[in-house]
Amino acid sequence: MQNRLKVVRAAIALLLATMFLTSCPSGKTLNGFIAVDGVARSYIVHVPDTYDKTPIPLLIALHPFGCTGRTMEMLTGFNAIADREGFIVVYPDGRDRMWNSNPADPLELIAEPLDDVAFITALLDRLCETFAIDKSRVYVTGASQGGLMAQRIAGEFPERFAAAATVMTTLPKKWPSHVQPKSSLPFLIIHGKEDPFLPWSGGEVFEGPSRMIDYLSAPDSARFWAKSNSCDSESPLREELPDTDPDDGAQVFRETYAGGSAGDVVLYGVRGGGHTWPGGRINLPDILMGNTTYDIKASDVIWEFFAQHKRT
Repeated sequence: MQNRLKVVRAAIALLLATMFLTSCPSGKTLNGFIAVDGVARSYIVHVPDTYDKTPIPLLIALHPFGCTGRTMEMLTGFNAIADREGFIVVYPDGRDRMWNSNPADPLELIAEPLDDVAFITALLDRLCETFAIDKSRVYVTGASQGGLMAQRIAGEFPERFAAAATVMTTLPKKWPSHVQPKSSLPFLIIHGKEDPFLPWSGGEVFEGPSRMIDYLSAPDSARFWAKSNSCDSESPLREELPDTDPDDGAQVFRETYAGGSAGDVVLYGVRGGGHTWPGGRINLPDILMGNTTYDIKASDVIWEFFAQHKRT
């Protein structure tokens, strides 16, 4: 597993070095910095051309381990959706391309972990000061370790978000003893059943020297949020989705935990799917990450879910 992580990180670095990076045809993409606890933190923010200082939604998108905000921008294609639907999207950078995402087991592979919760909340404050943000429509999503960071910030400050979503991550088993959301929050999870890094069925995951973390299964992670949201956590509605791309080696189903006080919790399972962003633009080779499904586009699914929810 350690060698695989090194190969993945090297492949990401090569990908970023060889790709020609451009903004979307419309809208503008800006680089920003903010000092948090005496440390300069960086981010990218994309603003649609339709922005006219009328309050609009904000989406925070958190990158995977070993990546950057620029990687997340390319992987997801959220800029084009932001231009079409009229919202601002920000891609923060984790220090050393990682997040202090697990309150039960802080990640200390390179240096003492920074307070990324403080970073993201300070960045949210900064963006609300700089732009006209509809504070009832602020959302957070993330991929892999960025998804775990999204769950942490959503769990610790649910009152600041209208909904949250993750792709290719589950929850550590110790999570419920460290994070108990103070209010309900609609939640969406997308996860591959053949994920080679964070197994669908849960279990121990190697995350570095002397670091084995026990994770919940994808369904148990969904049930955590369902219980927090007062949904029916035991009897989800299950639906098979159309296999629109028979050549991708994957099929998608959806389980909806309904009845929540603030909204539903939804789990998308990808049979044959790996540690990938469905419909993603720059997923790494299958031999490293597993299959990518093109039956759905995770970015579109996430925004469609977010667009249904407004915090009251």
